[in-house]
Amino acid sequence: MLRFSVSQWVTLFFAIFFAREALALIIYRFGGEDLPLPPEVGSDGVEFKLLSWADLDPSLGGEAIEVDMEGDEIRPLKWNPEFNIAPIAEERGGEYIRPNVNAKVWDGDINTIWVAASYLCSGLSGVRHFLCTDDFARNGTANINLGGNYLIDRVRLISGLSDPSRTVRTLRVHIADVPPRSRVDHPPAYLPYIVEIRDNRKQTLDIPIPPQKGTSFLQLAVGEHNEDWEVHEIEIYARGFVEKAAYVSDIIDFERPMAWGDLRWSGGRDPGAKVLIQTRSGRDDDPDIFWRFTGRGEKAQVSRADYGALKTGEKAGTAHDQDNWDFWSAPYDFADSTGAPVVSLNPRRYFQFKVDFLNLEDDGGMVDFLELRASAPAASNLVGEVWPVETRVGQPAQFTYALRPTIRAGDTGFDLLEIQTSSIVQSVEAVRLGDQRVEPEIVAQSPHRLVVRFPRLNAQDSGALVEVDFVAQVLRYGATFDVRVSDSDRPLEVPQGVNAGDATGAYEGNRVSVATSAREQVLLQVQVAPAVFTPNGDGFNDGAVIGYDILEITGAVQVQVEVLDLSGRPVRQVYGGADGIGEYERVWYGRDDAGVLVPPGIYLYRILVDADKEKIEKVGLLHITY
Repeated sequence: MLRFSVSQWVTLFFAIFFAREALALIIYRFGGEDLPLPPEVGSDGVEFKLLSWADLDPSLGGEAIEVDMEGDEIRPLKWNPEFNIAPIAEERGGEYIRPNVNAKVWDGDINTIWVAASYLCSGLSGVRHFLCTDDFARNGTANINLGGNYLIDRVRLISGLSDPSRTVRTLRVHIADVPPRSRVDHPPAYLPYIVEIRDNRKQTLDIPIPPQKGTSFLQLAVGEHNEDWEVHEIEIYARGFVEKAAYVSDIIDFERPMAWGDLRWSGGRDPGAKVLIQTRSGRDDDPDIFWRFTGRGEKAQVSRADYGALKTGEKAGTAHDQDNWDFWSAPYDFADSTGAPVVSLNPRRYFQFKVDFLNLEDDGGMVDFLELRASAPAASNLVGEVWPVETRVGQPAQFTYALRPTIRAGDTGFDLLEIQTSSIVQSVEAVRLGDQRVEPEIVAQSPHRLVVRFPRLNAQDSGALVEVDFVAQVLRYGATFDVRVSDSDRPLEVPQGVNAGDATGAYEGNRVSVATSAREQVLLQVQVAPAVFTPNGDGFNDGAVIGYDILEITGAVQVQVEVLDLSGRPVRQVYGGADGIGEYERVWYGRDDAGVLVPPGIYLYRILVDADKEKIEKVGLLHITY
């Protein structure tokens, strides 16, 4: 009989419980079945999972709303202008308000007839007469809530097929972007109308609808008449993309808390469309809390399944589970598809993403594939903050990034710290582990990225404060310093992001972003295009236009526009003079003060405004290539 010591039992427990730790990298890819495999696939410890966009399970939170998933990509639905949308209104959350259910003139069956009974406004009395607008009354209205916003192209009215004398002669069409607030069974004739037709003789009448922003409610009203008219069908045709579409993935269970790596995707969008990609993470398998009424004026929490079985009057609503799930992240920059670090909290066991398509008429978007990388965490928790949290724009300043790790048995530990920022990182001044100053090794450095190595932190170092002093130039308001840690012995594992919070009581910011002077943001606004240019004399992108707006001043102020190299040495004074309130453009053609073309590379532009005895600066990057 084998006997184990306590330490051996602990070792065995963690070896079993953290068996998945042997996997250095897990890659999930949605879509892109025909694309090459990621380069990491085939290496030891790498697991690759390929899923179809159509692999959705509503019980796991998956949902596709107005999304076309035919083929390898997802895109918003686009309406066929020959497809009648009226019969599907109820399926899409709409309703047929009038006429009654026995006269379904939107069902695609011309044998279902609505008899628009004769009426004359002069023969109506009381409120019925009062609600008769000129020669249109509620008696002759047909109303439909479409269940969503559409760009209506045309409406087709089919009437009088059995008897031409019963063809609708006078009618109006009213549309609205939202249904009426007070829905009644016999709505009045709404104003303003968008189309009016009188003395119609066509049994099949196509009514073009003028351009509109979007329609979710349509009313067809027939005017007063002496004889009954028969309506066989009201057909509605739309064009363009649906206004909004969304793809929500299943909640992915990684079976243990994971560190999130980069999110990658491929897709496109038309100029008038937006594609928003967002993520969230959680500790359990449901981001919502469900409540039922107890009958005593109180509420009790129930499961999702039990909530679905409740009657309408028993449901007390749902709420976001803030204790176990973060909210949806801010949208990732759609242009940054080569790899954007996941910003949702980690390490977490559960992960979910969604893609929102915001479309405009014939402008839509699409996503070919989306890929997520995850690894076992270096630490069970990482909390960090930067200090100070306010500085002057464009001026070198010293910052301290403070990091407090919680490292437990089973965590890999770390010896690398990476800072990524839109600011310019110039140097590392010091690194402290706890109270001890250590000599850091600079592993990689570029204007927006810095990686340092120091002695490894393991479980015995849990709770020790890590501080990195560095010098950086902040180029814009709200610039962030995003920090990730990793283990140099495990190069395939994804770096683990740090969650902003209170790492130490020595600093009061508890955040990883830096503000610049509010006055600088008000007085000076800058736009530069193109950020990358080629001054080779071919007439295309030969110069960078440095545009700026001067606001909220009285009189003129002294302005200098200059170009510097990354060390801060002057390269070219582009402009110097007095400017008042207004918009200005200054062009740099890639030459120094001697008129010589500068070498390709990255340069800084600096705009200096001397306003009311205060110098205000804006600094940014320019890229030259040949």
